[in-house]
Amino acid sequence: MNAFPDAAAKIYDDNIVRLVPGYALALELMAAILAVQLSGPCRILVPGCGTGAEILAIANSLPEASFVAVEPSAGMLDLARQRIAAAGLSERVEFVSGYLDDVGERGRFDAATVSLVLHFLPDDGAKQAFLSGVAQRLAANAPLLLLDAPSVAFDESALRQWLLTQHGPGVPPPDAVIKRMQTLWHRATPERIAELLARTGFAEQATFFQTLGYVGTSARMRLRSVD
Repeated sequence: MNAFPDAAAKIYDDNIVRLVPGYALALELMAAILAVQLSGPCRILVPGCGTGAEILAIANSLPEASFVAVEPSAGMLDLARQRIAAAGLSERVEFVSGYLDDVGERGRFDAATVSLVLHFLPDDGAKQAFLSGVAQRLAANAPLLLLDAPSVAFDESALRQWLLTQHGPGVPPPDAVIKRMQTLWHRATPERIAELLARTGFAEQATFFQTLGYVGTSARMRLRSVD
């Protein structure tokens, strides 16, 4: 995971709904999938929790769930704490400032959600290492819900710029957003992401959400992870 600058954290929630068409629906679907697959007390790992949006969505559907939220950006983590506290959920969420390795020994988790993290990691071993770290912390058959931005087979820049413009003036402007995506993101093909999931121990992959440049994938942890 990469750490967002604190200044970016302040505008993240406004920008993400401009950048990801149907973002709220994606979170709603994640919550619904976990509500169907889990019941009673359960523990959910959320690496790269950002400002806590997915935790807020899932917590309502799973009232007995607890969360370990991991985030390297101090600004993001502060906002997540504030939002979680405002929702009255602080007792159900443990925050970890840092990365997966900072989670320590907390036993196996019953599920994990990874939202808009993987495309920030280069495919030089970092993507696989991250997914392996998630897999190592999951119980057998535990679900993983992955929302990411894989590469696409067409130039989406003009369409994305038009959609960003429809939301009105934004910070940063559409041109800067698209330049960041083109220069700083490490977007792998859907086939490569599927391969990385399989290599790190996940099976039963299925698409639960798809929009312009973003895909939601559900998978399950196999009985034994593989390297």
